[in-house]
Amino acid sequence: MKIYDKEMYQKEQWIKSVLLVVGIFVVGFVIGYFVHGFEKQDKITTLQEQIEILQKEVNQIR
Repeated sequence: MKIYDKEMYQKEQWIKSVLLVVGIFVVGFVIGYFVHGFEKQDKITTLQEQIEILQKEVNQIR
């Protein structure tokens, strides 16, 4: 025979909901952190290429 406790069941559901929200937030945060890092690195690479081009132009003028 199962013993059903409504209050305990509600607390269990609330805890599951909170853990689900926190888990989704953590996964989203980690993904966003890595994507931001990749975008930043891409921008740095682009700027370095532009600097190299500009340095070659300056050297040709001299």
